[in-house]
Amino acid sequence: MAKKLAVLTIAVLHEPMGHPRVQGFMDRLDSVFSTAESTDGFIDRSRRDYETMKHAWGEVVVPACFGEIEDMRQVPATLSVWDDLESLAAFAYHGAHGEAMTNRKEWIKPEHKTTYCLWWVDEVSEVNWQDASERLDHLHGEGPTSFAFNFTRLFDEAANPTSLNVQAVRAKATSRIVK
Repeated sequence: MAKKLAVLTIAVLHEPMGHPRVQGFMDRLDSVFSTAESTDGFIDRSRRDYETMKHAWGEVVVPACFGEIEDMRQVPATLSVWDDLESLAAFAYHGAHGEAMTNRKEWIKPEHKTTYCLWWVDEVSEVNWQDASERLDHLHGEGPTSFAFNFTRLFDEAANPTSLNVQAVRAKATSRIVK
């Protein structure tokens, strides 16, 4: 059975969700999530109820490297699972999400350099906020390893260093194959 790619993304907004300064970020969420869910290679994600701020896969655990967070409404965080590196890269760096990333400085505080991490899992049910937080802290402190890595230094599902198949990423980004 092939392993799946787990992904944590987390950041701290300049202002809490609902503030005009970060409204451009909030306005893009539906489009970004819709794009992710229709991208070939997407498996599942923890969905957040923006009224209660609760996530479907449990309570968000902020990595220690982020320090004390006073208002969790400033913390956009996602956990998702993908089939492979190329599917995730096609989504992350193209389309609605890619466009949002070019504008992230408008909404997201720059203090935290480590805002995402990747790791391989056997089952979607293994993915949880505590483990994800620990992995991002590991990446922040130790750099990319097979335990937690990023697109700067990738590892395959057998824990070997690997590289992105750029042609496959381009093909996936161009086709936007819907599941």
